[in-house]
Amino acid sequence: METQMERGVLVSGGVVNIAAAAAANAAAIFQVSNFAQQIGTKSFKPRKLLVRNNAGGTLWLSLGTGVGVGFADALPPVRVMNNLDSSWQETELPEVEIFADMTAFVDALVAGGSVDVQVEVEEVG
Repeated sequence: METQMERGVLVSGGVVNIAAAAAANAAAIFQVSNFAQQIGTKSFKPRKLLVRNNAGGTLWLSLGTGVGVGFADALPPVRVMNNLDSSWQETELPEVEIFADMTAFVDALVAGGSVDVQVEVEEVG
């Protein structure tokens, strides 16, 4: 007899454009579902990360929760090359469970530059 692990629901977040650098400008890239009828704590696990660098330079993208001094890394920062699409799949991302809205910011941007970020998650709780 084989044991089957039950997976949560896979949900794709919207494409978020990050046009300002630094933790103080961290943008929400995925918000925890919060239904009035829900009982218990809701959480999710990042399963796929898609990034398009329109910034005009190679940069670091930090992923976590919170904004400014309250920012806490949930995943290691990823290096995003200039004018390239980058993607990380489930096997390349560490297994983490996040209980708050997921935010992201870049270390630096040239004037008029931006980064598009989309995340797919598995809602667990």
